[in-house]
Amino acid sequence: MSEDKNKFSPSLLSLKSIVTWIGIGLLRIISLLPYKILMRLGDSLGLLIHKLSPHRKEISAININRCLQKEGDELNQFVKSNFQAVGKGIFEMAIGWWASDKRILNIKTRLINRHILKNQSEGALLLIKHSTHLELDLRLLSQYFNLTGMYKSQSNAVLNYVMIKARNNYIEASLTNKEGLKAARWIKSGKIFLYAADQDYGQNVSEMVPFFGHHAATVTFPALFSKKNTKIIFADVSNIKGTYEIELKELHSSENEYEFLKGMNDLYQEFILKEPEGYLWMHRRFKSGLEENIYPKWSRRDKKRKKRRLKR
Repeated sequence: MSEDKNKFSPSLLSLKSIVTWIGIGLLRIISLLPYKILMRLGDSLGLLIHKLSPHRKEISAININRCLQKEGDELNQFVKSNFQAVGKGIFEMAIGWWASDKRILNIKTRLINRHILKNQSEGALLLIKHSTHLELDLRLLSQYFNLTGMYKSQSNAVLNYVMIKARNNYIEASLTNKEGLKAARWIKSGKIFLYAADQDYGQNVSEMVPFFGHHAATVTFPALFSKKNTKIIFADVSNIKGTYEIELKELHSSENEYEFLKGMNDLYQEFILKEPEGYLWMHRRFKSGLEENIYPKWSRRDKKRKKRRLKR
């Protein structure tokens, strides 16, 4: 990403932003602690978030029940474990953003099927999932491959600035989610482009495709590349007993959009089940296409989003 897209602005030092800067500063200092201590802190932080976020807790429970068929005490315990993974993910994000290359190299990783991306001069769409440790996943993948990617701008301007500035240190270039045509040109020119296709981006850009046995709005962006016979690879990162296991699998191209997207979702399911507690279940994956929304109303957040849309 070019520097002019992420210039520092005096507005980032407003009184409203000070609290965010203090939080980021504290997180950066804490991230210097040993990995094992950070993961213990993450467990505690996750349980705190679990107590303070009833809406997110309910959304996660609905998704987990719907996709993994967990109920009762088993469901409640799994939701807690998932929030603990979210808490750990905050510190994994900090490691991904600010750790030295030496520290990253000391993290236990295992790369499976590296030969699939042996020729890095060939462009490819690299699919990833929204794990709780996504930011660290990006940093770990960047140790093996030269990457470009897409990001969604954060509503918090300070967090958005810090995120992009950090990623620019290990990702070659990145685009906003409104620059899809440029992404296609990058891939055609030989770049490896990261994209997460496992959230509901709205029915206007999606097709209803089964996800864990239930129809979900599935973004059609990857299918456009499939029709052009572009190399499409899933790069999964799962934390298996303390080792970040990176597994590559190639998706077969198809002229049939639905069949390709179904195969893509099947692969998402396969990799989510490798580390189910480490998936970001708190996203409203089934919000589109339902006669009656299965998720609780969240009026405070909806009002904020409506206000942001009116400002655009």
